[in-house]
Amino acid sequence: MSGDQVVRISPRATSFTAVCEACVELDAISGWSGSTFAGRLDLDLDHGTFLCRRGHAVRVEREGAGETGVAAA
Repeated sequence: MSGDQVVRISPRATSFTAVCEACVELDAISGWSGSTFAGRLDLDLDHGTFLCRRGHAVRVEREGAGETGVAAA
């Protein structure tokens, strides 16, 4: 797997279950499953970095965070 993993959650979500793409690749090769992990992102935070069970970093971002709301002309 190349590149950073990013998961987007809804603006009002505080908990999530996500899939670690790096684990999906490992699981497919070995025949195992268990590539999901759960986490919590408090409403006062727009993003965070979480580790799956195998230690892969996954960035979680709240949808709409950091957008200015200005429409392009």
